[in-house]
Amino acid sequence: MIMLTENEFYKKKIFYSESIIKIRKEFKNQKKDIDLWYRSDRYIELQETKSKFNSKLKQQLKEIEEIEIDITNDLLYELTLWYLSAPKVCRYCKLPESELINLHEQPGHINKRWPKRGKELEIDRMQSDLPYNNIENLTLACYWCNNGKTDTFTFDEAIEIGKSIQSIWEKRLNKKFEDG
Repeated sequence: MIMLTENEFYKKKIFYSESIIKIRKEFKNQKKDIDLWYRSDRYIELQETKSKFNSKLKQQLKEIEEIEIDITNDLLYELTLWYLSAPKVCRYCKLPESELINLHEQPGHINKRWPKRGKELEIDRMQSDLPYNNIENLTLACYWCNNGKTDTFTFDEAIEIGKSIQSIWEKRLNKKFEDG
């Protein structure tokens, strides 16, 4: 008897859009597990992350016509797993994602894009001329570091800029940041 793992369930349901009825029929002996996975927080988290990557890749396709990206379910699955396992700390200024709300609550702090941008870490390409489907080239960055780096600065230059931003955030929040 073939058993379905939790991750295989998510891949079938979320990334390959198989119907829950079909999955339940195929794995009758695991109906309780399937129902539990289907209602889990992990299921919601994977769906939201898949949607985020799908939007990001489609946006890039519109903006950069010379880069070809084949948005496959397997690619979305791999990107989602990468994102969920990545340390939630800005690669450049070391700001933990958990501190973003605290930063926005500081007197005089202005972010005209809040809450659309700045409430969570963003996906950045360390080498800007490579597409988002190159997982080894991806990192997480806060809104300010990602926005400041643009396509102008190299990864190493962004690390140097991030040190200055880190110093400012540490002063504003009265905390010391460590690598995540």
